[in-house]
Amino acid sequence: MGVYEIIDKTKTSSPILQELSFLTEQTGQDEATLIAQALPLGLNLLYRQVAEQVFIAGTLPRENALTILGDEKVERLEYLQHAFPQDISGQLPTRRHSCFCRRYSS
Repeated sequence: MGVYEIIDKTKTSSPILQELSFLTEQTGQDEATLIAQALPLGLNLLYRQVAEQVFIAGTLPRENALTILGDEKVERLEYLQHAFPQDISGQLPTRRHSCFCRRYSS
């Protein structure tokens, strides 16, 4: 099964196909190679975003957050929690934390 057939079966929107086509043209790499490179990058990004969310929600211990996110990111999130306690101290539903993390993540 080809890469485009896999993407089509997952009902992924055409921007992904456009991005994949662009990457193929620009790098000269085949689709499978590009997807193999993209998968760990995407998973790492999701892993870090979820770690931020659960740290903000108070369910990820600081020590674990330091390991996953690093000192600078944890300190920034703690600063934001103190600066905007009404916005991120658990007042928002869990699903909305992802919006916060995308806006304030570096």
